[in-house]
Amino acid sequence: MGSTQKWLRIHATMEWPDYYIEEHQADLLRFFDRFLKDVDNGWEDTPTVRYTLHDLEGADRTNLPATQFPPEQAVATQYFLDASTSTLGTEAPSAATASYDATTKDGCVEFAMTVEKDTAFIGYPRLRLFAQADGSNDMDIFVLLQKLDADGRLMEQITIPNKSPQMQQMTREGASILSYKGSNGRLRASMRQLDTDKTTDDVPVHSFDRVEKLASGEIVALDFDLFPTGLLLYAGQQLRLIVGGYNTLGGAMPGTENLVPDNHGRHVIHTGGDHASFLRIGTMPFAADPE
Repeated sequence: MGSTQKWLRIHATMEWPDYYIEEHQADLLRFFDRFLKDVDNGWEDTPTVRYTLHDLEGADRTNLPATQFPPEQAVATQYFLDASTSTLGTEAPSAATASYDATTKDGCVEFAMTVEKDTAFIGYPRLRLFAQADGSNDMDIFVLLQKLDADGRLMEQITIPNKSPQMQQMTREGASILSYKGSNGRLRASMRQLDTDKTTDDVPVHSFDRVEKLASGEIVALDFDLFPTGLLLYAGQQLRLIVGGYNTLGGAMPGTENLVPDNHGRHVIHTGGDHASFLRIGTMPFAADPE
């Protein structure tokens, strides 16, 4: 990892089946031949980055070449949360609040926007959230960034070859590693302190070196680093951000238990004005026709 010679390939499926595709094995063997056997096989001509954009409708774009991730043409864009309309937008809204019961599985608030033209959302999503714990001195918050179709239906994708009804059922509330449902993140409010030396505009890095409980009525800024993503949205489709007190993805592997949050009372989300909560993510146009 410390080498100056590095290549990145971001695939569209779970790593286990991906690794065993014949062409991917051949690709990896070319790398090993070049650097373990000193075979002059032209490996250096391989694009530095090959990334994926998820279509989630059977037309994922894979092996897209770039010199970095996110690609150079991606523009970091800030979308403000608006609690008064449950929307995301590029204009800062007036101050408003929304809240949810943090003790229930379905306790959450949602923010969504409809894209007017075909757009790729790519890179490292970062969420700045101004929040308040009503009835507690701490809170566990889970966030999820999803793609919805033009009718508002959630779009997700099984990441292994087995897409049977049994697999659909298994991944409905768990085995999240086998189904891509969007980019997710989580944070305990008392562990919110950032490492200012390592944090960037795109990726917040937490120090995890102190516990800072919340005072009654205190509004705190929470920074979430969501999993890197690449999502294609066609005109009319929606990007939705869910903020809640429960991990709706369930356990990562089949048979593993879900996280148990330590939540009490209600969580109050502040948006606009002096508490302008926002989502930051790279965007870029793309051709609707994969050809």
